[in-house]
Amino acid sequence: MLEKKIINIAVHGVGTIGKRHLMAMNENQNVNLSGIIDISDEAKQFCDNKNIPIYENLIDLRKKSEIDGVIISTPTILHYENTLAALELGLDVLIEKPISADVSEARTIAKVAEENNCKVLVGHQRRFYPLVRKAKEIVKNGKIGKIIGLSGVWALRKDNDYFDPNWRKKISAGPVITNLIHDIDYLRFIFGEIEAVSAFSSNNINNFEKEDTLSANLKFKSGLIGNFLITDGGTSPWSWETGTGENIHLPHLKENNLRIIGTEGSLEFPNLKLWKYKNKGQNWKDEIEAIQLDSNKIDAYALQISHFKDVINREVEPITGALDAELTLKVALSILESSKSEKTIKI
Repeated sequence: MLEKKIINIAVHGVGTIGKRHLMAMNENQNVNLSGIIDISDEAKQFCDNKNIPIYENLIDLRKKSEIDGVIISTPTILHYENTLAALELGLDVLIEKPISADVSEARTIAKVAEENNCKVLVGHQRRFYPLVRKAKEIVKNGKIGKIIGLSGVWALRKDNDYFDPNWRKKISAGPVITNLIHDIDYLRFIFGEIEAVSAFSSNNINNFEKEDTLSANLKFKSGLIGNFLITDGGTSPWSWETGTGENIHLPHLKENNLRIIGTEGSLEFPNLKLWKYKNKGQNWKDEIEAIQLDSNKIDAYALQISHFKDVINREVEPITGALDAELTLKVALSILESSKSEKTIKI
């Protein structure tokens, strides 16, 4: 049997999400950490404690270590320059979502990657969940009839310390770009493309540049319509993270935060509670029951690292490439544009 090749990966940015990627790398065989790229004092202390080599830039790291790929987990506004630096060295990249701060940057990333024969994987890790694929299968197979609407909530109260870095007070780090963009991506994956959005927003909780609360309406090309309320200043049990236990720092409450309505039934998501009529019922006068569907529990970040390893080895294409991630970003930015202009925006 041929011995598996060791893949050497550097991590650019070792904040909260960078540390999560490090945990995922530890779950994968044949993955080696080349080093960390970060200039903050906190990062230097972290690396000293963990005995991890740390560098101020990618070029310095490359002089000292083997590198096959780079994880970009810096703030969104830095994704573009950090990614181009890696691509121009001929390195494949896993970019934490969103791919960039604007659509033109995303297109340049795709262009530079192609010119350098590099692959771009964008960190929309929810596509790796069996429950997402099962929901897509339920929709595709017509198990709840024709899908006519959906309604979602993401509402958590982030701690005050979260907003200490000034960049987290900006629009580029608001809950739409930081959190809702994940929901936009799996909604596109399950239901197809979104063709128009409208939104209202408010920032009267913290009075930062970013939005505190936003309500978005979504119109899909299939005719499906939906809405999503998101806030990072409210207390509730309704979010993907608390519903699935994905974020190890948050309570695992197992509440569903999305409802999908079809002509023949409905589906609560992400924990897949299916509602159907009993005894071949057909309308509101008939009894309805809930059926809890099973789904395997996985570490999506660990699967994402495994997938990145396979991308580097040219065994698979990225599950979410640059052009795909650009579409998700475009929807998110259009929602923000609509909230500012108070007009419907066509994607």
